[in-house]
Amino acid sequence: MFLGSVVPNMGRRNIGVMNDNKPKSQQERELASKVLDFNLNVMRQGRTKPKSVEELQERFENYLIQCADAGLPPTVEGLALISGWCRSTFYDIANGKMCTQYTDTINNAKDYVCNYDASMAILGKINAPIYIFRSKNFYDMKDTQDIQVTPNVSKQVPENVEEIIDKLPERINSASE
Repeated sequence: MFLGSVVPNMGRRNIGVMNDNKPKSQQERELASKVLDFNLNVMRQGRTKPKSVEELQERFENYLIQCADAGLPPTVEGLALISGWCRSTFYDIANGKMCTQYTDTINNAKDYVCNYDASMAILGKINAPIYIFRSKNFYDMKDTQDIQVTPNVSKQVPENVEEIIDKLPERINSASE
């Protein structure tokens, strides 16, 4: 069945209609073209896996320079694209599950992108929910509070049973007699 025949029947509000993502103005089309060309160039540079940590560092630096030159924000997805690994492998390496010689390099580059996102959020240039989403999904941030409760209990152990009985309240002592 042709996708176009299914899309119009996707519910009352037509959520997911393919036309929603199409650039509507000439300016939007030019921006989409610029982003697509940029990403194609990045993808071409990441066709092979790096042979060394230094090569990966150089790829990341070139990517960040290209982002600055093009006026486009760096992304973790872009780092994965230029690295030569698929995203799931890239994330596994970042988490130290494989090819651990690259883990620090990837995490340093992710920290750079995280810092960029945080700076843009503070300046009001990134929508807060988008920053929160990216922080939780890419930078391991969480909405948690760690509260450490320390009981106020004496560590002294009485030497004999009489000491224990003497420390009990009187009404317990009288009930046991």
